[in-house]
Amino acid sequence: MKLSKPFVISSIALAIHAAFNPAYAEENDPAVSVGKESEAQAENQLGSITVTARRRTEKEQDVPAPITVIKGEQLEATKIYQVQDLQQLLPNFTSQFIHARQSSVAVRGIGNNTANEGLEGSVGIYLDNVYLGRPGQAVFDLLDIEQIDLLRGPQGTLFGKNTTAGVLNITSRQPVFKEERTIEVSGGERGYRQLKAMINQPLSETVAVRVSAYDTHDDGWIKNTYNGKDLNEINRQGVRGQILIKPSETFNLRIIAEHNEEDSSTGTLIPYSFGPWRNTTYAQNAAALGAVNIARSPYDYKVDFDARQRSKVNQDALSAEANWDINGYKLTSITAWRDWKFSPENDLDFTRLPGLTGGFKVNEEQYSQEVRLASPLGEVYDYVVGAYYYHQNIDSNNAYETGASALALTAAYPPNASLAGKGTAKTDSYALFGQTTWHISQAFDLTGGLRYTVEKKEGRVNQQTINPAIYAGLSPLFRAYDTGTLNRRDESIAGLLTASYRFTDDILGFVTYSTGEKSGGFNVNSVATPAAILGNQSLDIDPEKARNLEVGIKTTWLDNRLNINLNAFLTKLSDYQAITTTEYNGAYVGLLTNVGDLTSKGLELDIKIEPNKHVAATFNAAYTDATFDKGTAPTPFEEGGVGYRTIAGNRVNGAPRWTANAGIQHRWNITDTVEHYTAANYGWRSETYADVNNSIYSRIPSYGIFNLSTGFRIPHGKNQWDLSIWAKNLFDKHYFLGLVNSGSNFYAGSAGQPRTVGASLRYDF
Repeated sequence: MKLSKPFVISSIALAIHAAFNPAYAEENDPAVSVGKESEAQAENQLGSITVTARRRTEKEQDVPAPITVIKGEQLEATKIYQVQDLQQLLPNFTSQFIHARQSSVAVRGIGNNTANEGLEGSVGIYLDNVYLGRPGQAVFDLLDIEQIDLLRGPQGTLFGKNTTAGVLNITSRQPVFKEERTIEVSGGERGYRQLKAMINQPLSETVAVRVSAYDTHDDGWIKNTYNGKDLNEINRQGVRGQILIKPSETFNLRIIAEHNEEDSSTGTLIPYSFGPWRNTTYAQNAAALGAVNIARSPYDYKVDFDARQRSKVNQDALSAEANWDINGYKLTSITAWRDWKFSPENDLDFTRLPGLTGGFKVNEEQYSQEVRLASPLGEVYDYVVGAYYYHQNIDSNNAYETGASALALTAAYPPNASLAGKGTAKTDSYALFGQTTWHISQAFDLTGGLRYTVEKKEGRVNQQTINPAIYAGLSPLFRAYDTGTLNRRDESIAGLLTASYRFTDDILGFVTYSTGEKSGGFNVNSVATPAAILGNQSLDIDPEKARNLEVGIKTTWLDNRLNINLNAFLTKLSDYQAITTTEYNGAYVGLLTNVGDLTSKGLELDIKIEPNKHVAATFNAAYTDATFDKGTAPTPFEEGGVGYRTIAGNRVNGAPRWTANAGIQHRWNITDTVEHYTAANYGWRSETYADVNNSIYSRIPSYGIFNLSTGFRIPHGKNQWDLSIWAKNLFDKHYFLGLVNSGSNFYAGSAGQPRTVGASLRYDF
């Protein structure tokens, strides 16, 4: 659907009018309820925000920890439905996204790394209390979401899996014992369309079901000049079914089944920058061979590829959460299974020449079991204790095909050849954890937590040279090689100690010291494996360990209508796990390794205000100085690109110094029954480097994204219509979510979505 420019302009004018003309709202009786507006909307929203960060339901402002909450209504108002776009709302949160396999999230600059099946995330992602073993398992439409909580700092004394940087906790809406039905249709530029539907139905006084589904399409925003087709297309569908069984006030069981799938050209990378390579650049060499449209500005969002781009994902999940109330004690059991499959096709020479194609086909399966016991809230102390088991199996099948131009393009891969390999990884993680709070006085609390973890891991890499005669004389890097089964066992203790003091009913101060650990593992990338030249020991990755000091204050003003939270942090990370490269005989080898130690320190500000029932606003900002203390990495391209140099003093890859997000929502009654609303938000981040060596060729400039929506809620009997028009990335900023080192002295980038103007029609009945 293509919308005219006058239509867009009139929409913006209407939004501006709504934001600055609340007089119409004052003319109406404030007691009038609009359509199906719930009682919660009429109440003070700030006071009603609750979290379960400490495995209890608490007000956000009562938890002595840096937490930011996004309600589902805010996601719907801003039309944000992808994890990679959450950085436009959350403080000190960064998402690197290429496709479902190559995605990661970072907090305070820690965790932004490209994919490797042997690498776990520094930030844990949870969906309905279930840990997601691969960041790509969160690459689905954020459908029917209750809220998203971002916890910053090491986590582990209350969450299933131990993490070093933070937790992104996604909670979907659960079944309720009343009828609810919603259908929403959206359309916009580039053939964008999205269909969402939900039905909630009580089957009896003790059983309710909820089913949510979505179907999303976008033609894509990268033009392939080779054949005129659009790339970065999105075709994604999913469904979530839930059953809530609540036979009494002392027991409930929630069963969730999910299926998500995608068949897209998402992951199309644009040649971004070219360093010197044997007195020329890759672009100059490719152009001499007949390539076109490779050295132009990456911000034109154009490529010239002859091979197919494809990213196919299938994901299934099943979980059961049971809760018992036993004389005030809450016993919780969470049992979960997930299966995730990823299959790509990529043009890896980035030209119309017959060079290099291939990719990683991944199959991941995981099981987890968590049991927790929470004591009643006591006058002197209370506690939560638990046990956790996690099992994961991953197969990573890597295969490449080369064409006639391969050797001339890369100087590493022979022409008309094939190379394949299989990497496998298995994890068994066992943990005991607990946290207790000692209420020393009405104002002073002391909280301590411990976690003991044992992790057993297996890994294996089997590189199979399909054309041994062709590869034999080229480089030992490509010879057939089987590591056999590799084993490691890691034990760790993580802890937390928090002292909090309530100066008044509205001012809470806290100091926290915490530690965390991300498990070690193996580099299971199985083509051009470093083990073929460096031995099995080159695949072994040590654990990543964090020590964190936090000082914060949470304040509430204006009769619970204004929250201002400020905290300072200092995190020391040793043996940071990251992807880098090493050069061998003209070939660049991807290497997952412990690149060194780093320090991340800074300040975070989080403000929410609701001066009246018509206006709600948010603002958050962060300054983060994340730099390496020691370590080595390949020499930057601009310095020759050969050998290694120290990275001490370098900024951590993917870590902006500054981030800021501002949002405002306004609603008012045009008549006694018709409500008009407007939502706007702006997210900005400063420049970053994509590579640990801070090569100038890996620099991503600062950028800001502005989103705007406006609409009307119109009652229809007991039901309600909701009609809105919106613009995502209104000013059409071209930007990049991340870069990857192509292996031939140049970087390729993942282009963010350009402007999308559209409209949505929703019916609640």
